[in-house]
Amino acid sequence: MAPGSSETLTITVTGPAAIVDQSVRDFTGTTVIFLTVLGVSLVFGLMLRVNYGLRPLAEIRTTLAGIRAGHSQRLVGDFPREVSPLVDELNALLEHDAALLDRARTQAGNLAHALKTPLSVLNNLAQPMSGENGQVLRHQVDLMTDSVEWHVSQARAAGAHKALGARVALRPVVDDLCRMFDRVHAERKIEIAVSGVDDLEFKGDRRDLEEMLGNLMDNACKWARRKVEIRARASQDRLLLVVHDDGDGIAEEHHSEVLNRGRRLDETVPGSGLGLSIVREVAELHGGTLVLARSGLGGLAATLDLPLA
Repeated sequence: MAPGSSETLTITVTGPAAIVDQSVRDFTGTTVIFLTVLGVSLVFGLMLRVNYGLRPLAEIRTTLAGIRAGHSQRLVGDFPREVSPLVDELNALLEHDAALLDRARTQAGNLAHALKTPLSVLNNLAQPMSGENGQVLRHQVDLMTDSVEWHVSQARAAGAHKALGARVALRPVVDDLCRMFDRVHAERKIEIAVSGVDDLEFKGDRRDLEEMLGNLMDNACKWARRKVEIRARASQDRLLLVVHDDGDGIAEEHHSEVLNRGRRLDETVPGSGLGLSIVREVAELHGGTLVLARSGLGGLAATLDLPLA
């Protein structure tokens, strides 16, 4: 074709179509494999990143579970700066809650001591008084004294039930109470046998356990002839404490009656009639129960069902 010509030159190249199709298929397959590997890698990397990023929150959750179980009192660990403010606020909240609870319990105890002194004075003044006036005054003083002890016990137990990390070993409490009642009932030579209390812990406050178990042991020692037994065992997440005595026991139809506040079946034995009712109330505040039954020793078997730490 001459230079400057306006004619169009068409060049046609031919070849096997199968070769072109194969090249396209190879490119498509390689691309799919590459994109699949890239996608899986991105998803796996994202999962690792999220898991690593959320690890401090998992540590906080584990530590809080330990605080609730009583293994620690505050959040301790090497946390990244992103969650450090949260950890500081949680620790401050835990400390504030503990301080409020301790102050409330202290104030309840101080109020009890402040009222007991004037009540003791009134009781001493009322003792020599004869006639109906003296009897009424002594009765009212006894009622006020019992009410103070009752409400202080309830306030203290209610606060302890809400406390995080409250737990106490059973053996030291039982040993202390046994030594005390051995001295109190030394003249009667009451034998106190203990079994199953090792390696068990009550999920609550020591003073509440002392009050519940102490009242049951006091009641058992008062009515026992020669022997009192304390048996403990764990049942799943529950702590079962049973106090037996070899006394006369209580008729089954009176079991619910003696758990009422101030109810006594025998007025000749010293007491206010508050012991069993206080035990029942404190146990219920901890999500537990008190059940009375006939003991194999012949007397009463008082069973405390409490949360196990």
